[in-house]
Amino acid sequence: MAVAALVAEFGAYLDRDDADPAADLVGFRQHALWLSRDELEALIADLRAAIVPRPANELTAQRARYLLSPILFPAAEPPA
Repeated sequence: MAVAALVAEFGAYLDRDDADPAADLVGFRQHALWLSRDELEALIADLRAAIVPRPANELTAQRARYLLSPILFPAAEPPA
């Protein structure tokens, strides 16, 4: 469901006449990280600290609305 919603939102963006992924700084990043449980919890806390204050930003002429959709899950280890 989450991925379907993400695909739908991105499709709606691309369908806009003014869609310009390069100018809009659209991006996708995927990083494989080796983390202990403590490191994972610290990473999540860091991300929350960076993200949580921003939804309180009010609409202004200088602000555009962006969707940020972090997805985090354990991945299979690569073969040795």
